[in-house]
Amino acid sequence: MRADVFVGRQAELAEVSALLGRARHVTLTGTAGVGKTRLALSLARTLGAEFPGGVHVADLSDTPADLASLAETLADAAGADRRLGEPALAALVGRLAPRRSLVVLDGCDRAVGAAGILVGLLLRSVEGLRVLVTSRQRLGLPGEHLYQVGGLPTADAVHLLAVLADRRLDGVDAAALCERLDNLPLAIELAAAAPDPAAADVFATASDGRRHGSMRAAYGWSHELCGPQERLLWARASVFPDTFDLEAAEDVCTADGLDAGEVLDTLLGLIDKSVLAREEGEFDVRYRLPGTARAFGAVWLERLGETGETRRRHRDHFLGRSSRAELDGEHLQLERYRRLAAETGNMRVAIEYCYSRPEEHRKGLDMAGNLWSLWTRCGMHALGDELLQRGLDLDPAPGPERLKALLAHAWLSIRRGEPERAERILAECVAVDADGHAAAYVSQFRSHLAVLRGEVGEALRHIRHARGRHRSTGDFFPGFLPTYTVMATAMMLEGNHGQAVSVLQEGRDLCESCGDQWTLIRLNLLLGQVEHLLGNSVEAAAAIRDALLGAQLFGDTFSMLEGLELSAVIAESSGVDDAFAALLLGAADAAWRSAEVSPSRSPMLASLLRVAELRLRGRMGRTEFERLARVGSSIGLQTAVERALQETFSRF
Repeated sequence: MRADVFVGRQAELAEVSALLGRARHVTLTGTAGVGKTRLALSLARTLGAEFPGGVHVADLSDTPADLASLAETLADAAGADRRLGEPALAALVGRLAPRRSLVVLDGCDRAVGAAGILVGLLLRSVEGLRVLVTSRQRLGLPGEHLYQVGGLPTADAVHLLAVLADRRLDGVDAAALCERLDNLPLAIELAAAAPDPAAADVFATASDGRRHGSMRAAYGWSHELCGPQERLLWARASVFPDTFDLEAAEDVCTADGLDAGEVLDTLLGLIDKSVLAREEGEFDVRYRLPGTARAFGAVWLERLGETGETRRRHRDHFLGRSSRAELDGEHLQLERYRRLAAETGNMRVAIEYCYSRPEEHRKGLDMAGNLWSLWTRCGMHALGDELLQRGLDLDPAPGPERLKALLAHAWLSIRRGEPERAERILAECVAVDADGHAAAYVSQFRSHLAVLRGEVGEALRHIRHARGRHRSTGDFFPGFLPTYTVMATAMMLEGNHGQAVSVLQEGRDLCESCGDQWTLIRLNLLLGQVEHLLGNSVEAAAAIRDALLGAQLFGDTFSMLEGLELSAVIAESSGVDDAFAALLLGAADAAWRSAEVSPSRSPMLASLLRVAELRLRGRMGRTEFERLARVGSSIGLQTAVERALQETFSRF
C-alpha cells in the first residue's frame, strides 16, 4: 500500500493497543495481503510516546532463519552500540534494558522457530519489554496473545479503493469488487493500480520492488511455508466455492498423497498458517478459503493435473448429499434445512458442473429436483427456479428425475405468482406420468391454483383427491400434512371460519407431533387470518407472531412477507397504530418488488389488504399514507419483521 494511505482499522488499533497494555507479547496473524505490516507500523507510530525506551522496528522477512542473524537485524534496527566481538543479543539486551521499550518484529513467517527463541530470550531478559510480531502463524510461546487481522469492513474497503483508484471507478460496483478481493488491502491496491480496476488480475506480478508485488507473490510465500500435504489440501479445497465441513473435505480432498485420516490435522495446519479460516457454524464447524487464496489454490490444482478429478469428487459428494436430503423425513426439519442451506454454494457449483457436460445433464437435474425443500422453504425461490428451468431445458427426455423436477418447478411457479406457467408444467407432469405416481401432487397443486382463482368447489375437489391418494400411499410428509393449508383456505373462502379453525388446529397438532415445522408456519399464518376475521385479535396476533418467528428461522421470505402484511392488517383494524400499519405495508410492498415476483396471495388476504389500505388512506390522508409507506420501504424486510414482532404484538 502507498505509504501515505492508511484507511480504517481504528477498532484494530484501539484493541491491539489495549492488548499491549495487558500482555507482553502480541502476534498479529492473518492471511496474505490483509495488512498486518501496515497495522503494526501504524501502531508503532501511535504508541511511540508510551515507550520512553523507544519503539524498535525490524523487518525479518529477508533475514536468514537463525537466532544470530535475527538478533543482528534487530540490534541494528534498535541502534545497539556493540563493543568489538560482543554478541548481538547481549548488545540488544543492554540497549533495551534501561527503559520500557516496544519491539516490532515484522515478517517472522519464515523464521518462526528462531523468532520464538529470540522473543522468549528478550522477554525473560528485559523487564517491561513489549513485543509486537507479525506472522502468518503463531510463534508458539507461553503467554503469546494472538490477534487475528481480517479484511477491511466493506465501507473502508470501498473508501480505500476510491482513494487509490483516483476516480477511475465509473461504472464499477466498488463493493462487489472489494468483496471479490476479500476486502484485502493489498488486493485492493493492486486492482486500483490497474487501468481497469474491475478487470484487474491481482495475481499478475507488479514491479514496484515490494515484499509482495502481487497476490501471487504474497500467497507464494504462504505456499512455501506449507508442507506437502497442506499444499495438496489447499489446492484440492479450491473447488469449494464457499464454506465446507470436515465430511466434505475428507471425501473430496482425499487422494494420492493425502489420506482421509490426515485431513483434519492438515486443515488445522492451514488454519495455523492463516491460509484457511475456521468458522463456528450453527450446527458444526466449517472451513473457508478466502476467494484470493482459493484462486491461488485453483492454479496449483491445475498444475497438478487434478482439476477434473477433484471437481468430479466434489460433484459426487454433493449429489450424494442432495439424495439424502430428498430421502429425509420431517424429523429435525429445521436443523436439516439449515445444514442444507449452508451447502447452497457447493450444491450450485455441483449442478453447474453437470449442466456444463451433456452426458451429465440428468445428474444435474436430479440434484436440482432433490433440493426442492431448499428452494421452496428456505427463501431460495429464484435460485431454485433458475436451476430447475435450465435443467429441464437441457434434458427434455422423460424419466423420474424430470417428473420430480417438474413438480418442484410447478410449486415454485405457484409460490412466485405465475399460475399460468404452473398450469403448463402440471399438464406436462400428467403427460409424462404414465403410472400416476405424481397424481396426488398434481391434484394438490391444482387445488392451490383453484384457491388463487377463488374457485372453492374446484379447490376442494382436487384437495380431497390429493388427501385420499396421500393416505393410501402413506405419504404423510411432504404429501398429506401441507394439504391442511388448502382445506382451511377453501373453507375461509366459503365463509366457514369456525370449521377452518378446527381444520387448522388439527393440522397444527399433527405438525407439532411429527416435527413438520415449516408447514406449521403456513398453518399459523392462516390461523392468524381466520382469527382476525372472527374478531379474535389476541389469538390472531399470537398465531402470526409464531409464524414470523418460524419463517425467520427458515429464511422463508414469502412467509415473512405474508406475516408482515397480516401484521399491518391487525395493527390497522385494531387501532393499534395507523402510522405503523402504513409503514409495514410500505416495507412489504418494497420487499415484494425486490423479490421481482408477483405476490401470490389468496383472494381473502388480498381483500384484507385492500380494505386496510383504503381505511388508512381515508383516516390519515393519501399524502401522509404514502410518506409513511416510503419510510417503510427503506427499512428492509428483516428490520420490518423485527419491528412487527417487537412493536405490534407486544400490545396484545
